Amino acid sequence: MRKVINFQLIIIFVVLVFISFYCIGYTAGEILTWNKTFGGIEADMANSIIQTEDGGYALAGYTWSKGAGRQDFWVIKLYEDGSIEWDRTFGGSEADVIYSIIQTKDKGYAVAGKTKSIASGEKAWVIKLNTRGNKEWDNTFAKRTDDEIFSIIQTQDGGYTACGYTGDKEWGEVDSWIIKLDETLNIEWDKIFGGIGWDEANSILQAEDGSFIIFGFVQSKDKGREDGWVTKLDENGEMVWDKAFGGSQNDEIFSGIKTTDGGYAVCGFTESKGAGREDAWVAKLDENGEMVWDKAFGGIEGEVANSIIQTRDEGYVLAGYTESKGAGRYDAWVIKLDENGEMAWDKTFGGSDEDVARRIIQAEDGGYVLAGYTESKGAGRYDAWVIKLDEKGNLE
Repeated sequence: MRKVINFQLIIIFVVLVFISFYCIGYTAGEILTWNKTFGGIEADMANSIIQTEDGGYALAGYTWSKGAGRQDFWVIKLYEDGSIEWDRTFGGSEADVIYSIIQTKDKGYAVAGKTKSIASGEKAWVIKLNTRGNKEWDNTFAKRTDDEIFSIIQTQDGGYTACGYTGDKEWGEVDSWIIKLDETLNIEWDKIFGGIGWDEANSILQAEDGSFIIFGFVQSKDKGREDGWVTKLDENGEMVWDKAFGGSQNDEIFSGIKTTDGGYAVCGFTESKGAGREDAWVAKLDENGEMVWDKAFGGIEGEVANSIIQTRDEGYVLAGYTESKGAGRYDAWVIKLDENGEMAWDKTFGGSDEDVARRIIQAEDGGYVLAGYTESKGAGRYDAWVIKLDEKGNLE
């Protein structure tokens, strides 16, 4: 009798193991999709998003609906399904905005942007957070009247490098500004690049040799009104080369990445080519910053690509907004390209009002996550907006 019972238990155990493996395999192959808004009755926006080491996400931007002032630094930690794990605000009575967030080597976070609450004028502001989003240390940086940071990275030595601009916005005179910081946010060196007009550094990365690549735009070159700009600096911030791209009209770069072939890919908008007032613009560069190809996408209205990533299949995905297609005034726009810049598919998301994607990342499961803001849904005037898509850009 005992042998029969033991044999039955073995059969039940084997069946349960088989079911468990089947369920695990199914779950592992499934790509979760969701659509979330965050905010209150005022304007709340997400400007940056990352996937965290625990499989969740961290987004950053600003909130008017909570905190101490008109706009406050806002960091939200999400679980994998998009639900809130925690959120934090930092700031005073004036405008304080995050443009960039990274996860640091100690699994905490660094955020960077601008503040008007700490001193007169706009000052660049960087905060180091622990794993729970609590402030460890912070510092503000200023050269002139208006100073902002748009991108920050952690460097190979454990410190940080950030880029943005410094100048006087009222007079239309700003220069690209690069700041190297140590681990506790003290300045090691800073560099200013520019001439007459508006010159802005929007994105930064560090190469394996310790050098830095900066992406942005310039007015001080003589090719056009504004030209896309890419420059390489050595580890001490000295210029190795710089390149300007564009035609006779405004052409701006907002985001740049290193590609698997050792070159770079950039995105932004162009008025010098394409079908409309401004078109989303993407360009592939070689390792020396020389253009390999460029493409423009859009209709008769305005389109902008705010963010670019290289995908696992060696292609690219752009995220931004379109006025020429979709349901509303601005719709969030995601474009999948092959390795040569040819469009594979595109998707729009939004309603009848203004809906914009600021950043996109590829998630561990192969899907995509975009962050920005929406006026068409949510609780307030604008809400921070995060959408998780599958590998084909589908929400459902």
